[in-house]
Amino acid sequence: MSKQDFISLYEKFLSGQCTDEEKKLLEAHYSEIKLMDNQWDNTLGDEEAIKAQIMAKMHSELGFKQPVGIGGKRPKVWLKYAASIVFLLSAGLISWHYWDLKKRENQSANNILPGKNQAYLTLSNGQSIILNNTKNGQISGTSGVIIQKINDSILSYSKNNNSNNTIKNNIIPDSNSLTVPRGGIYQTILSDGTKVWLNSASSIKYPVAFAGKERRVVLSGEAYFEVAKNRKMPFKVAVNGMDVQVLGTHFNVMGYPEDKEIKTTLLEGSVKLHSANSSTRLIPGQQGVFNSTSFTVATVNTDDVVAWKEGFFVFDNESVESTMQKISRWYNVEVVFENKKSLQNQHSFGGTISRHKNIDMVLKALEATGSVHFKITGRRVTVMD
Repeated sequence: MSKQDFISLYEKFLSGQCTDEEKKLLEAHYSEIKLMDNQWDNTLGDEEAIKAQIMAKMHSELGFKQPVGIGGKRPKVWLKYAASIVFLLSAGLISWHYWDLKKRENQSANNILPGKNQAYLTLSNGQSIILNNTKNGQISGTSGVIIQKINDSILSYSKNNNSNNTIKNNIIPDSNSLTVPRGGIYQTILSDGTKVWLNSASSIKYPVAFAGKERRVVLSGEAYFEVAKNRKMPFKVAVNGMDVQVLGTHFNVMGYPEDKEIKTTLLEGSVKLHSANSSTRLIPGQQGVFNSTSFTVATVNTDDVVAWKEGFFVFDNESVESTMQKISRWYNVEVVFENKKSLQNQHSFGGTISRHKNIDMVLKALEATGSVHFKITGRRVTVMD
């Protein structure tokens, strides 16, 4: 388990969002996490008191027992790791331990919860199924394919070996749509084995089973793809007038209707980007940006680009407007700028923040930069300079 994975899982635990399986995973891996070299930061609070709170919470909820080290001394490895569960903004460190105030903050009308696994499926006959309200198991079966909800976060399509139905080249298979609302995230496994993670306010339309010379899906919003290899049938993603073509690869596409650009980031394999007027190819580590007429290509940190899938916001010299757009989608809030022109001249944000935090915690971290302030009224966030 990576350090970032541990941080994400531990913060979910502190916020009360961990599943039983995730709690077991946390308990199994806590001793493997290496510490950062930094000493305890006094701004986090009293070191021994916070360690005691961590231990009490782990013990009460996991039945966890702290191991005894050499000479009867209790090792401080995982406890000192608490010092690294922080995120850095330009103004300094804002610590994770504010989660201890969560119960009191929940009484505040300003405390808007983070997004969660939620989506709805639209079948070819127009029927809509709210997946949150659907039990795990088979949902439907059509065109020789079984549609089933694996768990609270995954919808799967698989071949029905007991069916005599086959998809012929001259028959157009049924299409489904998976839509993730604002404040949601969801994953689907297509019938060819391709895995797709959908970010908030995103949707994807796809055939129940692929037929013909290509595998084509239509995306609106942001998604991460792990495409199953099939050289005889290239995989294509259509998004806002641009196509991403691959054989088998891992890549991220962000193309919300309101965005001026479509960003495709390649992690593994090779992709070709194509529009009506131009085209380009990417190699791993590159991001292609399409601005409705042409492409530009640059090298980027791919981990930062797909951090949303792992439970993090990563801001790298990002404008206030772009930052708030991401927050608006994930927390399902309306964002209003008191003086948009003035804020455009402010310094950009940089840092990493867990997406499992409530919105007030995220906004407090951004306010720590000293360049921006917020006011929350219901589900409206007003940005003030």
